[in-house]
Formats: sequence, structure tokens, C-alpha cells
Amino acid sequence: MLLGLSLFSIKILKKVRFAQKDLLKVCILGIAYFSGFPICLTFGLEFTTSGRAGILFASMPIWTIIIATSFKIENFSITKFIAIFLAFSGVVLSLSSNLADNTTQKLLGDMIITIGVISASVFTVFAKGLIKNYGNQPIMIYSLIFGVLFMFVIAILFGTPFSGSINFSLSGWFYVFILGIPSGALMIYLWGLALKMISPTQAAVCSGFNPLTAILAGALFLGESITPLFVIGFLLVISAVVLLQITNKKE
Repeated sequence: MLLGLSLFSIKILKKVRFAQKDLLKVCILGIAYFSGFPICLTFGLEFTTSGRAGILFASMPIWTIIIATSFKIENFSITKFIAIFLAFSGVVLSLSSNLADNTTQKLLGDMIITIGVISASVFTVFAKGLIKNYGNQPIMIYSLIFGVLFMFVIAILFGTPFSGSINFSLSGWFYVFILGIPSGALMIYLWGLALKMISPTQAAVCSGFNPLTAILAGALFLGESITPLFVIGFLLVISAVVLLQITNKKE
């Protein structure tokens, strides 16, 4: 399967010829999204809680609209501000029970995760133009390659990636498959496809479903409870997505 995916990627890449400056952009964006974001997220979680991380992740639309408007890639409007506020409020409400105890350690973790979220926002804003010019698959594959190679170098320099990292049981490899294919490759492909069709802010607001669907999955598969605040928060995020869609059609 891995060989098939590799051959498919090579076939896609052979069809595309990048301008040198665009290839550099893809390299930087790949490092930001596929290295900077996961490294900051996992490192930050050593100091803060998953609930706080979920709320910080929900701030991605805010950073996205700031970056997009600063570089005149997207126009700012009151409607977009309201939609972002609704989405952010929805996630904060859903995860509000995890906000107590503001220790210095947790604040450090929050800061690290925020840097990762900004990295993801940078990719979301600047990848759209490249995807329009070169297509979804070449941009996502190239940026993934650059990002993974950079992360591999970081792992060798600061960690021990070969010390028992592949000694998994059958169930361990199953989890790797779940994280790598549906939660990795499929998610990356659909994210790039979405950026081709909608604005960076619309895509970022939809990321508010990430922590909410995690809570929903926890309820379905782990028996965790669903609170009234979660339901309200979920509806707020849906309202934000619908509002942005209406705004986009008018524009």
C-alpha cells in the first residue's frame, strides 16, 4: 500500500513544474504546517491541557483573518468578524470546564500551541493561491514531503526516533494506520481541496469542528458525557459556517 501511494505521488509530481520562487514558498509552507504545527502542538501539550489546546486551536480563524487582511488576500467585514466570534465562542463554551488553574507552566504551553496555530494559519492563507495555480495534489504532496523531511531532521537532532519506535503490536499498527490514512492523508487531501473552493477564513472557521467532533467521538466510543454547553457550542459553530457561506455568496 505504501509503495502504491509512493508511486501515485511520483506520477502526480512528474506532471508539475514549479517556478523556483513558488517551490520555495511550498517548502516554507510545508515546514510551517507539517512540521511547525504538529511539533508545537505535541510539545505544548506537555505543559498545558488538551481542553485549553482545543480552545487555542479554535482561535485559528482569528489569526487567519488577521494574516489574510494584512496581506490583502481577503477583505475584512463585520459579518466575517461575527462568524469568527460565534465559532470561537462555541468552542470556548464546549471546553469551558478545562480553563481553570492558570499556572506559569500552562501559560507556557498555551504560548507554544499558539505559535503552532499561527503556523497553520499561515499555510491556510498562502497555500490557496498556489493550489489554484498548480492544483491540490501537487501542492499538498510537495509541502508534505518538505515538512516531513524537516521534522525528521529535528527528530534526529533532538530525539531518538529509532529507539523502539517501530516495535508495535498488531493493534499499535492499526492505530498508526488510522492516524496515518483517514486522520492524515485523507484529511490533508480534503483540506487542500477545500482551500481551492472556499476562502482561507471559511476553511479556518470549519476547523472549529475539530475539538467538537473529538468530544462527540469521545461520547460515542468512550462513553464520555455530552453537556448542554457542548450542544450550544456545536450550534454556534454551525451558525458561523452558514453565516460565512452566505457572506461568500454575496461577495
